[in-house]
Amino acid sequence: MHVLQYIAVKADSAEEAIINVRTSLESIMGEFGSGSTWYDWFITGGGRFNENSDPYTDGDESMVVSSQDSEAFEKIIVESVEARMSEFNRYRDEWQRSNINLDSYFDEYQGDMDYTMKLYPLGKMIDMVQGEWDFNSYFYDIESWSTNPLHMNKDRINNGTLWFLVPVDFHF
Repeated sequence: MHVLQYIAVKADSAEEAIINVRTSLESIMGEFGSGSTWYDWFITGGGRFNENSDPYTDGDESMVVSSQDSEAFEKIIVESVEARMSEFNRYRDEWQRSNINLDSYFDEYQGDMDYTMKLYPLGKMIDMVQGEWDFNSYFYDIESWSTNPLHMNKDRINNGTLWFLVPVDFHF
């Protein structure tokens, strides 16, 4: 599956922003794709979500947004958080429909792994509330290692630091 996320990074240019994001994401993945990440490959510049380039061409700058364009920058942040909340609400609805009594479920636990997906929606909601970065995040501040735009916004607004939002097509 594919998901578009915007990765926030400090840089002096769109080109530098893409290089910094690519380097950081490759580092997180490890040399041979360690399997410890939620994604197995990615395309900076938007990949299949970028109408201006080939879906497998890495590094296209046409969708990169600078904090100097504050209206476009803030719009992407708002849309990213709204997308995350849509996912959260979908999991919440699924969890509420399941009618699982957690006390009974935990009382029946025998110490071995339950291979069902019964608690998946609850687990994903907990991940999201705790700021776990995964395919549901839609935004990631790679400087602060956070799904919360608060740190980036403080730096951007209070210090005038130049930030970029780099679109990344993640495969997972």
